[in-house]
Amino acid sequence: MDKKKKAIILGFVLLLLFYFSPKGLLIPTNAKGISFGDSISGFLPCPQNLQVRAEYYQYRLDHFVNFTLSYDESRRANITLEGVSGEHICIPEGVFVYSYYLGDPAMGINAALFDYNLSLKWWRHFDGFPDQYVQNCLVFVKSDPYGSNSCIYFVEPSTGSIKERYCLGVPKAHISRVQIVDNRVYVTLGYYSVGTFSGETKAFLYLINGNDVKGKEVATIEGHPLGVRLPLDTNGKYVAVAYYLHDDMENEKNGVCVFTAGKLIKIACKEFGEWERPINVKLEGNIVYVQTTRGVKAYKILSLEQSSMQGTDDEV
Repeated sequence: MDKKKKAIILGFVLLLLFYFSPKGLLIPTNAKGISFGDSISGFLPCPQNLQVRAEYYQYRLDHFVNFTLSYDESRRANITLEGVSGEHICIPEGVFVYSYYLGDPAMGINAALFDYNLSLKWWRHFDGFPDQYVQNCLVFVKSDPYGSNSCIYFVEPSTGSIKERYCLGVPKAHISRVQIVDNRVYVTLGYYSVGTFSGETKAFLYLINGNDVKGKEVATIEGHPLGVRLPLDTNGKYVAVAYYLHDDMENEKNGVCVFTAGKLIKIACKEFGEWERPINVKLEGNIVYVQTTRGVKAYKILSLEQSSMQGTDDEV
C-alpha cells in the first residue's frame, strides 16, 4: 500500500474518531448559591375559595369518580367520569378535572373542563396525562409500555381538541421529561432494546421541530429497566440531560450529558458514583448544575468546536 492510500485511510479513521468522540469537556466548578426551585408546569394555583371533591364509587363491574366543584352552597357543579382515582388542576381557562385507573397509564384519562363560573365547557377521553401548560396549550404525555405509541399531544384548552400530536415510534418507551422552547420540543425517554442474545436499557434525547425529528443516545445499561429518570434543561445554546438508570441485574448508572441545542451534538458527559442519583438539572450560561441524592454538582462546559458551532447550530 503506497503512502497516499495510507494517508487517506488514516485521515478517514481520524475523521471517524473525531465525529464519534465527545466534542468538549465538563470541568468541575463551584456549586454554591444555586437554587433549582419548583418545576415550571404552567399550571395556576386554584382560587382559595374553590373546593373540588373527588369521590370514587363502583356500580356493578364499572368504576367511577364523581367530582363536585363548589365555591359555596349557591354555586356548585358535578360530573361523573369513569375511573378509580381523580385529580384536578387549574389553568387560565378554568378547572380541569380528570379520572384514571391506577397503575395502567395505557388506559389514559377521562377529563372535563369547567370555567371559573363552574359552567361545563367540554368532556372527553385522552390517551395521555396532563404534563404542563405552555403557549396557551395543555400538553399531554402518553408513555406506552406495551406498544410503540409514546406521544406528546398539544390540546386547545377552550375546546378540548388536539392541535398537534407527535409520536416517536419507539417501542415500550417511557417518556421521562418534556421541555418546550418556542417551536422546539425536547423529550427524554428510556426504553428496553432487545438484541439477539440479550437486551439493554437505552436513554435517549429527542428534538422535535415541526416535521424534523432528531434523536441522540444519552446512556445505556444492561438488563431490563427497573428505574429510569432523565431530567433535562435547555438555555437555547445547550441541552443538559441528567440520567439515572437501574436494571434488574442490580446495575446502576448515574451522570449528566450536555448537547448543543440545535443539532444535538454531544459535547461531553460526566458519570457519577453509584447511589448518586440525579434529581434535577439546570443550565445557567455555560455552567450545568445537577441536583443529586448526595448534593449538588456543577460543571463548566468547554466546547472544543465552540467557534464553529456558534454560527451553525441554530440551523435545525
